[in-house]
Amino acid sequence: MNWQQVNELDFDNVGQWPAGAKAAAIGVLCLALAGLVGYFFIRDSLAQLDRSREQEIRLKSAFEEKARQAAALPAYEQQLMELQARLETELRKLPDNLEIAGLLDDISFIATDNGLRLERINWEPERPSEFSTELPMRIIVTGDYHQLGRFVADVAALPRIVIIDSFSLSRAGGGRLSMSMLARTYKYNEQEAR
Repeated sequence: MNWQQVNELDFDNVGQWPAGAKAAAIGVLCLALAGLVGYFFIRDSLAQLDRSREQEIRLKSAFEEKARQAAALPAYEQQLMELQARLETELRKLPDNLEIAGLLDDISFIATDNGLRLERINWEPERPSEFSTELPMRIIVTGDYHQLGRFVADVAALPRIVIIDSFSLSRAGGGRLSMSMLARTYKYNEQEAR
């Protein structure tokens, strides 16, 4: 069959076409029909394939992040153990209920050891917080400048945490100074922290 014969084919009388032309027309129709059917049935599958590929990318990214976290887990556990040990060390520096009275004795001893006259040492109202309770105490001592300085240094050197805050100096007469200060220590609230 040549091009001239293809141009002479009558589309109104397909039954008279030569066998080769009929076979070619049927093949083209079958391919077009298969393409349309395939497109309508496969397009949902293609969309699902695209969604699955996007999900694969997201899951792969999540997996890589979790793999990085898992790889760093031993380091985090080591860091956590170190922090817990440091916390325990710092908590041991806080006085417990039995040591609070001893802390008053220590401060009184430091004052007399430095040649100061202890005018007053009183507990002020406790201030509870989430993990600890602040125990403020008002201390008033009288002595010379150097004695007061040694007293503050010795109190700061106590093995228990004592913070000296809000102090004021005034003349007491005879070349002596009176120092009023607010010293704070803390006790750990075990029940609330757990």
